Amino acid sequence: MARVRISTTVDEGRLTRCRRLLGVSDSALVDRALIALLDEIEARRELVALAEHPYEADPDLNWEAPSGPALPYEGDVPPAVVALAEQRRRG
Repeated sequence: MARVRISTTVDEGRLTRCRRLLGVSDSALVDRALIALLDEIEARRELVALAEHPYEADPDLNWEAPSGPALPYEGDVPPAVVALAEQRRRG
């Protein structure tokens, strides 16, 4: 990854707190902050896009799924299957 040098002024209290809590270099703090900022911006943009173009309004996404094949039987679950499920739940 290409690196670039920056020089900036930040809130001293926040920087001190981040240094204390994370115990990483200032460059690692800035990298993590940038990642968090990008994630937040992307999430906001996705929400805006969904609000402007909801799935329900898109005919390619809002369609009734065809029913699947019928189940092979409609009786009770066989006791062996119930026992196996209980065994797997217990670990």
